[in-house]
Amino acid sequence: MANYFTRFLRQVGTGLLNPKGNMGNFQHATRLFLDDKYRLAPRTKFMYYVRFEIDPTAHNASLFTNRQHGTEVGYLVKTTDLPKFNFDSVVKNQYNRKKLLYTNINYEPINMTFHDDSAGVINALWAIYYGTYAKDRHLPAQAYNDNKYRPSDTPIDNFRYGLDNNKTVDMFKSVSIYTMSRRRYLGYTLINPRIKTWSHGNLDYGASETLENAMTLEYEAVQYSAGNVTYDSPKGFATLHYDTVPSPLTVAGGGVANVFGEGGVLDGLEQIFGNVSDGTAFGSLGGFVNTAILAGNVYRNGQRVNIKRELKDIVSNPNNIRGIVNTVSGIAGTVIPRNNESNNSTSAKTKNVLYGTSGPF
Repeated sequence: MANYFTRFLRQVGTGLLNPKGNMGNFQHATRLFLDDKYRLAPRTKFMYYVRFEIDPTAHNASLFTNRQHGTEVGYLVKTTDLPKFNFDSVVKNQYNRKKLLYTNINYEPINMTFHDDSAGVINALWAIYYGTYAKDRHLPAQAYNDNKYRPSDTPIDNFRYGLDNNKTVDMFKSVSIYTMSRRRYLGYTLINPRIKTWSHGNLDYGASETLENAMTLEYEAVQYSAGNVTYDSPKGFATLHYDTVPSPLTVAGGGVANVFGEGGVLDGLEQIFGNVSDGTAFGSLGGFVNTAILAGNVYRNGQRVNIKRELKDIVSNPNNIRGIVNTVSGIAGTVIPRNNESNNSTSAKTKNVLYGTSGPF
């Protein structure tokens, strides 16, 4: 008995003087990314949105803008680079000390690819751009069927070719690229961008991949922005072809009669207090109605909660504990599958970001 008691005292003393023991567990390495609701978690490459700001006065294809094709262009971006910078520098001799000085800043071109859609939106984008900057697209066949050598009696200005088009307005006002995470966005706006190269891709009877168009974009400067992801913020986001009906597994869509987990009472309270704290609840009529719906669903689910059964399920099944811990994931609006009695899930559910709260920047 004494051996057990002295061994217990020895372990208590060791724990006080050396709480970490001989080997630290994995948790100390994950705190950087997990603490404060994944505030420092790395962003993912596939969470982005692109916006093309097209000047309707620069071209004659009014139907392209009237039919909202200009907004759809950004939705069809397959891959894109983010802005790149390069400084020119020289080394000066300052009393035998080497001193670096900048002499110029260069904005490196970026590459962007588009899905070659069946409606021909991207093909129309290039056709309009090509026709805006080059006269060649709209010239009749006669302009190219004439003799190579101009007869002396032929009017010299019968046709105008290439960049001889009297254009002074650029087609693209700006191109903005937004990365998204935790219901927030970071924006990179390219000022006065122009297309450097364009490629329609290639065809192959032996391939099964989809077609794509590629371009290289030059620009004059970059502006930065940040904000909450909501309807039309960033501009044009979720305004077309977007499912605005919340999932029934989320609080906005009804929620579930659980205290913990996605769509549960605590999740709903977090969203409600988030809306109140950041001003969303009272910033607009839609925000107030949305918060009221959340409160009503939370109240209704709270009345149906069986806390005794839920705690029993949590304690009896380790998977349920992991589900609660993973309610907030590294990807905004994505829930790790849980295995509890009232909400069985075999695949990750994506929550509508329009109905969520915005975290700190």
